[in-house]
Amino acid sequence: MKGLLVCLLLPVGLAQAVRVYLSPSPSLPSRLSAKQASFALSRHLDLESFETLDENSVIWDTPTHQEFIGQGPKDGLLLTIDESYSHDVIPKKLKPTFEIPSPSSVTSLYSLVSTFLRRAPSTYSQILSEASYPAHGVPRLLDIFSVPSTATGTFMSEISTLLDFVESDSTSGKFGAFELRGLTEIQRAYGSGSEQYRVAADSLRAVIQSATAKGSINLAVLVHTPNSREKREPQQTPLPSPLPNQPISSTSTCYDSQETCQDETSSCSGHGGCAEVSKAGKTCFVCACSATKDSKGRTENWAGEACERMDVSGPFVLLAGTTIGLLIIIVGSIGLLYKVGDAALPSTLTGGVGGLKRD
Repeated sequence: MKGLLVCLLLPVGLAQAVRVYLSPSPSLPSRLSAKQASFALSRHLDLESFETLDENSVIWDTPTHQEFIGQGPKDGLLLTIDESYSHDVIPKKLKPTFEIPSPSSVTSLYSLVSTFLRRAPSTYSQILSEASYPAHGVPRLLDIFSVPSTATGTFMSEISTLLDFVESDSTSGKFGAFELRGLTEIQRAYGSGSEQYRVAADSLRAVIQSATAKGSINLAVLVHTPNSREKREPQQTPLPSPLPNQPISSTSTCYDSQETCQDETSSCSGHGGCAEVSKAGKTCFVCACSATKDSKGRTENWAGEACERMDVSGPFVLLAGTTIGLLIIIVGSIGLLYKVGDAALPSTLTGGVGGLKRD
């Protein structure tokens, strides 16, 4: 299936303001300019190193207003959804953070999301922008779609990919960007009052709710109203606007073309793809590693310039933490036994070994 956000099939013009929902929700003005919104989104998704904000566009009066945005290493998830069904899938506890009021400044969601996808490899090791049909079958909640149609196929691809993103444990950071079109297709095919639409909307709302409940995900949801009567116009300044330089490690190899990158890295060793970046004012390509599944269904993360080696940093940290914990317990137990010495144990501890004969 073609990448959902690599090619958005939406008109360039937007009839109304774009509503932006952020989770965790920071303290921001309710309406922002395009430049301010670009900075706020970038900071929330831990990509603010690409943004500049002049003194006249400051949106935080004090540092405390920034404390909930982009704290610590987290996964980033960016979703765009249609206004026509947003009230059925946005959890009630998730409130709008701000609006972008000027349609002329927000000319293309394609420009917005594709820019974030180009920036993401500088911060995240796994980039997801495509949906795939679930190889493990349809969840029981969605048995109604077990025989997929054209209308339900897109939704099944989206919901399965989102479930995998939200529920899988991330050891090295991942970024996902998706235009959710499946529910719109179900709405058009079956109607908003159909059982198919109700089940699909409930499922999508549950996934978004799960993403907001996880402390390891910075979520951004953009709600838009496409204007089908407007003709496609030449692309204007995108939001956010690409910046000339992307922070890349000075030791990383940056290839002149996507073809060269694929040839030299054997298509990123089959564990990712070549992503366009900028370095020293020059456009080039580097590998953006993706997670894979082994024969037993376990997630494998990859690292390296060509995604050639398995990233074991997460399991190593877990193993090291477990080992240290066991050592602390053992040392504590030995110390306790040393202090107790020959003292009689409490009856609670000796109750299970009653009847032992003492000499």
